[in-house]
Amino acid sequence: MKIDFSDISKVNGKVINPAVIERKVFKNISIDSRTCKKGDIFFAIKGDKFDGHDFIGQVIKKGAGLVIADNKWYSANKKNYKNKNSFLIVNDTTGALGELAGVYRDKFVLPVIAIAGSNGKTTVKDVTAHVLSKKYNVLKTEGNLNNAIGVPLTLFRLNDEHQIAVIETGTNHFGEVAGLCRIVKPQFGLITNIGKEHLEFLSNINGAAKAEFELVDYLKKNYGTFFVNMDDVQIAKRTDIKKIKSFTFGQAENNDVKGKIKKFTGFSPEIEISYNRKKINALLKITGVQSFKAALCASATGLYFDVSFADVKKALEEFTSASAKRNEMICKDGITVIDDTYNSNPDSVKMALENLKHYKVRGRKHIVLGDMLELGKTSKREHENAGELVKKMGFESLYTYGEESYNTFKKARGVQSNFYFGDKYTLIEFLKLNLRKGDMVLVKGSRSMKMEEVVQEI
Repeated sequence: MKIDFSDISKVNGKVINPAVIERKVFKNISIDSRTCKKGDIFFAIKGDKFDGHDFIGQVIKKGAGLVIADNKWYSANKKNYKNKNSFLIVNDTTGALGELAGVYRDKFVLPVIAIAGSNGKTTVKDVTAHVLSKKYNVLKTEGNLNNAIGVPLTLFRLNDEHQIAVIETGTNHFGEVAGLCRIVKPQFGLITNIGKEHLEFLSNINGAAKAEFELVDYLKKNYGTFFVNMDDVQIAKRTDIKKIKSFTFGQAENNDVKGKIKKFTGFSPEIEISYNRKKINALLKITGVQSFKAALCASATGLYFDVSFADVKKALEEFTSASAKRNEMICKDGITVIDDTYNSNPDSVKMALENLKHYKVRGRKHIVLGDMLELGKTSKREHENAGELVKKMGFESLYTYGEESYNTFKKARGVQSNFYFGDKYTLIEFLKLNLRKGDMVLVKGSRSMKMEEVVQEI
């Protein structure tokens, strides 16, 4: 990475002591005072738990080459710093991080694919990047660093060797995807699906669609290409997709790339992908119906970018990833535990239950559900829907935990073994008493419910 004074001057703000940095070339960005090194650009980011401004003195002692701070901090502290220290003073340091990342991204001419959606973004991003890596040198988002901090930090990793980039964009408020697109400047985009996410802020599924389709709005204005998941009803029904250059994929015959699940081998699907009268058959290592959907997204993208059929097949069959561990299968003393505790919303609960229905086990299937959060006014109804779905699908053992999940418990009455717990550790002990070798347990809940503690104690 190389950033010079001309790049910094394009960010909205005021440079203090510009002579100190006019001839410098910066090779690293830091937002963490603990890892900031001599010569780094340090952004004082204000987070939920820490404020980077509190550590400016430390990074200056370490020799930070430039500090980006906000007006409020500088007004209160400028008397403490001499002319040898250079600052960029801005209204918002997180915004400035994005601005500089956008300036840096403009140095590179390469295809950039933005991946948005309610569920499955990280796995789709990882599989897509793996498929593309068979032909190209790929920059991808690490983990789920998909917000106003993570996306810029990803872009700063761009170098001249990269031939294509796959960037994950997240949202829980209107305007976030649009803002990230202005930084990333993608020419290609993919929305995994539209579901009931962050309803506390997005109100309903139409609000979720509006937020995610900010990506399509950007592509349309900038003559981009949209990879269209025609299996998703909310995406397929949008008139927007008829007004943009598109490449479709789904299970129907009229799509550019077609896919289907042939069968399950254990917990993994064997899939078929068709394009231009040629077919790929692949047995995936990752599990569940959602792994087929991720593979279909990745195959469509790879085939569009001329990755060979043989390489697409190889990539799909060998793919494993840390992101797949969000739905990890763990075997404990003959009991199979599905650790799906990373997060939860109505659509991901439905998918988890559909997967559980597919799986064949010798023993019983147990479902442990914690609260789904950020659902706003729809919370009671969505938790009730989850209970009705468990009953409708014929499951026999349900354990619920959390204030909102009491509504799940009530609507699941009629399920043979239906239990509600106000205390997680009582749930754990009761569950352990009911488990036998050959059983399977699905554990799911929103991140802050810490349902991984159930998995750890089984």
